[in-house]
Amino acid sequence: MLRLTVRTFALIIGLIGVVLAFIINLLYSSLHVLGRVAGITNDPSHFFWGLLVIAVGLVGSLSVLFMPTVGVVLLLVAGIAFFFIAGWWALLASPFLLIAALLAYRHSRRPRQESSRDQQGFVR
Repeated sequence: MLRLTVRTFALIIGLIGVVLAFIINLLYSSLHVLGRVAGITNDPSHFFWGLLVIAVGLVGSLSVLFMPTVGVVLLLVAGIAFFFIAGWWALLASPFLLIAALLAYRHSRRPRQESSRDQQGFVR
């Protein structure tokens, strides 16, 4: 039960990171103000690459519940790749993706708890 709860928490944190990344990507690509302030070039193709990274993060967030290893890898890729898209502005969204990946990884690698019965059916 705890494993599912932590994975759900990782899903929620990942979705928050995806929403923040989408907002930053929109602002960065459409207004070009964030790019000028940060000193990053204003390339219009950043928007489409940013959407691709956001889609990877979304798929990673949703897959954490059922396939945590795949979700961890996708969240890590999205969290790191967003720095190449938005520069330092990724510090507002990427930590959520990376924390969600960390939570999903830590709780997918925990050993399963044994039941109170041994192999012959006796209660310990």
